[in-house]
Amino acid sequence: MPSQNLLHDTSDRHVQVAILGGGLAGLILARKLSASADVMVIERGGSQPGAPDPDSAEGEASGLPYPFADTRDFRLGGSTSIWAGYCAEFDDFDFAPRDWVPLSGWPISKSDLAPFRNDAARLLNLSSVDFSPQNIVKNATKPLPIDLPGLEVTAWRFGCPQLNILEQWDLQDRGLKNVRIQTRTRVIDIQLSTDHSAVDHVLCLTDSGNTFRLHADVFVLAMGGLESTRLLLTASTQRPEGVANSSGMLGKCFCEHPHLSVDGFSIRPDHPAALLADRGLDNQDSPFAICIGVPEHEQIEREILNARAHIYRTPQMDFQEPPRLGIFLEQCPSLTSELSLSRKQDDAGIPHLALNWNINELDKHSFIQTARYVCEALEAAGAGSILSRLEPDAIMPDMILHSNHQLGTTRMSAERELGIVDADCRSHDHDNLYIISGSVFPTVGWANPSYTLALLTLRLARHLEAELKGISS
Repeated sequence: MPSQNLLHDTSDRHVQVAILGGGLAGLILARKLSASADVMVIERGGSQPGAPDPDSAEGEASGLPYPFADTRDFRLGGSTSIWAGYCAEFDDFDFAPRDWVPLSGWPISKSDLAPFRNDAARLLNLSSVDFSPQNIVKNATKPLPIDLPGLEVTAWRFGCPQLNILEQWDLQDRGLKNVRIQTRTRVIDIQLSTDHSAVDHVLCLTDSGNTFRLHADVFVLAMGGLESTRLLLTASTQRPEGVANSSGMLGKCFCEHPHLSVDGFSIRPDHPAALLADRGLDNQDSPFAICIGVPEHEQIEREILNARAHIYRTPQMDFQEPPRLGIFLEQCPSLTSELSLSRKQDDAGIPHLALNWNINELDKHSFIQTARYVCEALEAAGAGSILSRLEPDAIMPDMILHSNHQLGTTRMSAERELGIVDADCRSHDHDNLYIISGSVFPTVGWANPSYTLALLTLRLARHLEAELKGISS
């Protein structure tokens, strides 16, 4: 019997909470609100991989190359169907303003997310919320070396099993009470109330070509950094600048975690540090990995962005080959790194994406300083040899790899003029519109975003539960 949760309907309707996007954030939110609210999730994909409109999924990239289609997945569960599972905590000072980093500082602190750590770990199948390498290695069944003097040693955790929502979560009738999921349906427009203070309804287009209106008390945009931004920019019939964009910051400050290989360093394959190219197992046999970086006080003194280096082998490398050293970098928020709309349109009349992704001088300076510091510390520890000294003019575009992280384009800010949403992820412009994805990160730290996104989503769920009680009372 087909589930009553999974729909493909074309009737206009009203719900308490409309969640636009059925990826990690959207489905965590639906799961948390399912017991207390009437929820509907609109998901562009179905249960199979692929993009309904491949041309639009590709987009146009200038500056650094960016393969839109290869960095995301259009299906229920979103990127959890294709991600590598890396989970790590942001550092405390990632949330703080830094004088040398433009537009830095979150309107919340790391402590505001702390109450949600255990719940996030359960949702992501993590064995613990303790990310301390010392504590992980202490009782590990397969430990990794962490005695690397002068370096900041940090751990990634991986779910066991690695989370795949479509395969592991019960999305049927009993799994998400009071939640209906409309698949193979795309949100193509947002219509505001007469005074523009709130969203009145969204227009939805099914893959069969039918449209319907979805009204709600609360709308949550959870379509990821690219598609959320595209929808807000496209919805310009009432406000030429787009929805939620009175600041003009929508699409600005696109950030990734650029990855660059440090080719001027040779790692000794017989040194314990070479073992960091592998994964360890903690005391519950869950995987973890170790990366290394510049200590916080040195980052402040050198005025550099947060970054981590990792020792790795590519899938193409033989196990006998010496591992390599690479650095993944926090990217500086920059108004010139921007997501916008192309003049080209897809078959539905929706503009393609256009991305100008670039790195600036602070990004380059931070990479050089991090690489030099880490290489010198590893050489002093006998872990390898510096073969050549990195210089800023040696950083060429073809050296810079993306990490499939689309961040910063609907940034969170205390001041309306500096962002799109407030500390509760609510639009500065429209009272009943929320945005939840990595696109709300004002700065992006060094850590992979999924764990922090789960924390933010759980915090938003608690906020909405309280708000919905106020609406109903």
